[in-house]
Amino acid sequence: MKLKDYVTLGNLLAGLAAVIALMEGSFDWACNFIYIAYAFDVLDGPVARLTKQHDTFGAHLDTACDYVTNSIAAPFLLYHAFHFQAHWPIWISAIIALFPAALGTIRQARGYDEDLSYPCYWLGLPRPALALFFVAILNSSIWTDTAGLSASITHVITAVLVVGLSLLHVSRMPFNSNKYRRWMGMMWFGRGFFLLGAPLALVVGLTLYYIPATHSIFSYPTELFFDHLVVALFIYIFLAWTQIPKEDFRRIKHYLKTKEVIYPLVHVTNDWKCTRFVPFFYDDVKTAVPTEAPAATQEASSENGSDHQG
Repeated sequence: MKLKDYVTLGNLLAGLAAVIALMEGSFDWACNFIYIAYAFDVLDGPVARLTKQHDTFGAHLDTACDYVTNSIAAPFLLYHAFHFQAHWPIWISAIIALFPAALGTIRQARGYDEDLSYPCYWLGLPRPALALFFVAILNSSIWTDTAGLSASITHVITAVLVVGLSLLHVSRMPFNSNKYRRWMGMMWFGRGFFLLGAPLALVVGLTLYYIPATHSIFSYPTELFFDHLVVALFIYIFLAWTQIPKEDFRRIKHYLKTKEVIYPLVHVTNDWKCTRFVPFFYDDVKTAVPTEAPAATQEASSENGSDHQG
């Protein structure tokens, strides 16, 4: 065990803490622990790079901890929300929670047989993205500030989203990854909106909540933070694919058939620039042929946090 592995275990401990908090009747803290777990999940990679502690054990440990937190612990929050907050029957609430748990487990098992990533992309919706998305919804004004018919519609839409997006765990749809990527165009906006917007929304929301003149705007201190996360994760799940060049879709399709990665990568080593607002609809990349991976990419693939399952 190395330092980066203990950071990774923080992900697991926070996931277990979420379940304990839920059992003790604190739904809010259960949700907070899911986000604390994500913070540890993000930090273990930089720690591994700073300490030069690169090994395959760290990647496997990272995957296992992600699985427990996002596919086991987080679905309990879904069950609680639908049964105790939306007052849906126990069996319907359990089925909704079963989808991310079961399909996340299938993704975990499938990851042992095949690589569920392609340089710059995850193949299939990453489990942390779905867990963070539905936890954000359950804490947003969309869920908490609606009543009557509006609340019923919100509950139904949320259930449909959970079931439908869980199916994407086992799809081959590419989702943007931050590994090896050059950030450009609308990618920069999306990254900044999430990384800078989340802490800003938290600070602004807390400040306005505790100012008497603006206190009534929010139902609870972190409402603006979760509303922001719903928007940010909606963009990632439903809109970010439009920023994937059409050539990358072809290369991923080729990889799925032959297991050959085509280099140079569009987002890493070549001179491609994003010149279109929606590059998915345009052919502006010359097709390359399969070659050996650049040394830098080969080295990076062995770092802790290079999770091949998402």
